[in-house]
Amino acid sequence: MSVTTAAGRRRRRQWRFASATFDEGSWALLVDGAPAALEAKPLELLHELLLRAGEVVTKDELLEAVWPGVVVVEASLATAVSKLRKALGDEGARIIETVPRVGYRLAVQVAVESIAGPLGARFAFQPGDAVPGRPQWRLLRALGDSGAADVWRAEHEKTGESRIFKFADTPERLRSLKREAAIARLLMTSLGAEGPFAPLLEWNFQAAPYMLESVDGGASLLDWAAAHGGLAAIPLARRLGVAAAVARAVAAVHGVGILHKDLKPANILIEERGGDFRIRLADFGSGQVLDDDLLAAYAITVPESTDEPAPGGGRSGTALYRAPELVGDAVPTMRSDIYALGLVLFQLAVADFGRSLAPGWEEQLADPVLRTDIAEAAAGDPARRLASAALLADRLDRLEARRAEAAAAAERDAQLAALRRERERRDARRPWIRAAAVVAILGILATSSAAWIATRQRGEARRQQAIAEASYGFLADNLLARADPARSDGVQETLGEAAKRAAAQIDSRFADAPLVAARLHATLAKAFQERGDVPAAQAEYKAAEASYAAAGQADGEAATLVRLAHAQSEASSGQPEAVKDAQAIIAAARARLGTRADRGAIGYAFAKAEGTAHYFGDLKVSEAAFERAMALRQADPSLATPRDALRLKTIHALLLMRDGRAAEAEAEMRQVVDQATAMYGADHADTLNARQNLLNAIQLQHRDREVVTGYAQLLPLFEQRYGPNHRLTLALLSGMGDSLSRIGRYDEAAGYAEQVWRRGAESLGPKSHQALGGRLDLGVAQCRGGRTGPGLDNLRGGLADVEASFGADYPLAHVARYFVAECLILGGHPAEAAPILQASDRTKAAALVGDADWGANADMAAAEIALAAGDKDKARKLLSAATPAFAWADPESFEKKRIDRLSQQLAMR
Repeated sequence: MSVTTAAGRRRRRQWRFASATFDEGSWALLVDGAPAALEAKPLELLHELLLRAGEVVTKDELLEAVWPGVVVVEASLATAVSKLRKALGDEGARIIETVPRVGYRLAVQVAVESIAGPLGARFAFQPGDAVPGRPQWRLLRALGDSGAADVWRAEHEKTGESRIFKFADTPERLRSLKREAAIARLLMTSLGAEGPFAPLLEWNFQAAPYMLESVDGGASLLDWAAAHGGLAAIPLARRLGVAAAVARAVAAVHGVGILHKDLKPANILIEERGGDFRIRLADFGSGQVLDDDLLAAYAITVPESTDEPAPGGGRSGTALYRAPELVGDAVPTMRSDIYALGLVLFQLAVADFGRSLAPGWEEQLADPVLRTDIAEAAAGDPARRLASAALLADRLDRLEARRAEAAAAAERDAQLAALRRERERRDARRPWIRAAAVVAILGILATSSAAWIATRQRGEARRQQAIAEASYGFLADNLLARADPARSDGVQETLGEAAKRAAAQIDSRFADAPLVAARLHATLAKAFQERGDVPAAQAEYKAAEASYAAAGQADGEAATLVRLAHAQSEASSGQPEAVKDAQAIIAAARARLGTRADRGAIGYAFAKAEGTAHYFGDLKVSEAAFERAMALRQADPSLATPRDALRLKTIHALLLMRDGRAAEAEAEMRQVVDQATAMYGADHADTLNARQNLLNAIQLQHRDREVVTGYAQLLPLFEQRYGPNHRLTLALLSGMGDSLSRIGRYDEAAGYAEQVWRRGAESLGPKSHQALGGRLDLGVAQCRGGRTGPGLDNLRGGLADVEASFGADYPLAHVARYFVAECLILGGHPAEAAPILQASDRTKAAALVGDADWGANADMAAAEIALAAGDKDKARKLLSAATPAFAWADPESFEKKRIDRLSQQLAMR
């Protein structure tokens, strides 16, 4: 960009004192409106005094500033002062006061203002001139948008190599060059020559014009745009790619501990290499090293501290890109640079470097995701601004995926809204997912909540170093030293056993630091929960709550989140007493929290815990709680980790299954599987769980042969990952048995169901949901396979246990009654089956099993009872009503054979 076209955007300072005015832009002094004829040194002296108006500036400071690196006698300083006083007129001696044996002071009031207007060139350089002191280098053209003609591209007259030279002619700008040189050396040392900056090659700080010589880092973004016919001619995707690269460059510089403080297109260089490009940041003259100890660590010296305010009171050098907080006296921070990044991103997005973030700027962008990125990067309140340039770079790198996620989220929101409206219009509830999916969703919610708590606690630990060090010491000494025979039962002790042994030592070791103990107990609780060791997890949650209470933080956010995670763990166990305990914990938490239970991080955790705890008893409360959790996370994505967000997407798919929209759920779960695979790998627990839930969606569409194949592939992976008795392994076994039973492979189905029953009873308790469901599934497979005697025993025993543990009106009890009635019919006792079938509430059974056509099963059984009683017309009507619901039935399925048998019997009578 030429000097003249950009000069109008430059601002300069004008100093007013007594009857005089000093203009930095033209480097001229006016006294009573007339120019004062003065050489450079008296003007440089005046500038130093103006910068420290009212202060005593020592003679040594003035000599170093005005004659840097040059040995001069003190008389030279006195001569310059004398000339300056003479130029100021009769008041000169009063304006510039002598402080005997110390120095001088500007003793009048000074006003300074920043004015718009062209900045006159400081140097009389012309293209073709030799670089001062470097005769083989020829100036090509001035660069930058200041109009000062102090930055030039030069070319070696023999090799044709190009370099960048930056000049200064005043003490203030010499300080800026020294600051820039120190920062350049720190960047080179920290990031290497390939870092996102133009490496410094040489400098001259001895005689004016002072100079820096750097590698030519490419064209500025302004020149790059002009060379391509304007920003609008460059594809948006490439412009946004450049923005992401700029953000990464700023992140790298911030990582060293350096603020740029003058980010703008003129100071961002781009070097194109074929189809690729490289970004470098230029002009660190206003930059700031956040900790001067960094310079000392690399033996880099600079006369002035690099945290000293740069010209302009420490503000960014260009008003348009200056963060709002810097208009006052706020200290620049990394977020000040991020504000400038947000504006540059906006300008690249709208293809105009002249645009500002004036009110209504959002209307210029159709992309809501990009609008959000710009708004959060350039937020007026720095506390609401993005915390790092790296975060902005990551957002831009994932822009396409985030657009797809946003579109999917909007679609999900619309779907959920439609579901709510539909639910309000109908009395009959749609069914919930199958029992296998029940266990899956409980596992998703329980582990995601614990992971979220652990993430927040790690962030807290980073802010409290002492707690972190204590925790790490505990893990090293008490947990990871498990192979020490003096501390464990032997070298073969497992990590799980070591964790339990170590957990017992927490309270004694940290008796004086209950917060450390609380966090360690909570972390171990989460680990035990993930491993499926429910009793150990519950014990650690209780210990964590007790430690928070001992620390006086029983009602704090961390303690509340642990309490809610404990409730979720209790509920997900499926044990009747544990479910009741979970509901009691949640009821108490609601009373304690009040409206806090409906907002923010606590509201999010509360909603998930409530949804889990009430699933087995009140599906309406459970569903509403899940939807509330998703709505809170949608409003504030920071409430969920990326892992938790993916699990919430799974929950939405399970809600679709509940509403009978299994095909849509299948499509969504395929996306979850792909995303989990990309994020964690094919064998990660979350990927395996996503594959299981995908099979649940396929199973609801009655594609059971496909499901059996899928389960067979997953089962060894689940047993290896979780162990044979984990709730998720049991859910997989249950689903496998269900699909095998559907396609008539009853003996195999019975084998899987019995494993679920025996393993569930062993690991979770004989009255747990998993164990009871396994025993009922075993009875169904036995009865349908022709073994009605043992089958009926298991069904009646399972029904009795359900009623005793959860109550006679519990949904699982209604399912069990239906299957008892079905088995009695198969065994030739339809009259005995009639009252039991009538006692089974088909609506509550459907809500648990997850089959929208569950009532057709009851109609079929009623038809068989009616036919046995001789009521052929009633039997025919019931069969006609039930048959369409089984259009999916496999030829080998129980349902298909049942329809055919009943049809033949009716035809014969």
